[in-house]
Amino acid sequence: VYQYYLKKVTLYFHGKRLVLKNPANTGRIKLLLTMFPDAKFIHIYRNPYHVFLSMKRDIDAEMSLYCVQKPEEEEVLEKAMVELYNRMFEKYFEEKKLIPEGHLVEVKYEDFITNPLREIKRIYQELGLPNFEESEDEFKQYILSQSKIRTHRYSIDEELKKKIYSYFKLTIDQWGYDV
Repeated sequence: VYQYYLKKVTLYFHGKRLVLKNPANTGRIKLLLTMFPDAKFIHIYRNPYHVFLSMKRDIDAEMSLYCVQKPEEEEVLEKAMVELYNRMFEKYFEEKKLIPEGHLVEVKYEDFITNPLREIKRIYQELGLPNFEESEDEFKQYILSQSKIRTHRYSIDEELKKKIYSYFKLTIDQWGYDV
């Protein structure tokens, strides 16, 4: 069904390369390579401390909107969120080795926010994508149009920092993050 849907979308856009922004695909590299052997992957990773706080904020906000009954206790939801995140990244780190050389670029979110044009150019170069120069002005215009968007600022006390580290040790250590 997923492949059928993607074919329909590809036809709709006259065969242009699809860019799938689906976090669940982070843990589906092996499957995606089976379906699309020539796929290119862009993995944007973000400070796991901030990811935790962002996910928690989203869950807190959405539970009251979508639950038709009393939601699970906060600890239960938090545990499920952490387990899902860790399973996804364990699979990512295991399966990214299957991606052919030159088909994966990893981008630190903070670098992308600091200098998006530089990172887009790097993505094009590392993946061997054509036509960056032809699109550069459009990228610049889009980046300028997004200049008023701000990311959340988080403050994390020492106790919460230790808790998040215990949850997300794998990615924090892998990517060398600190608060």
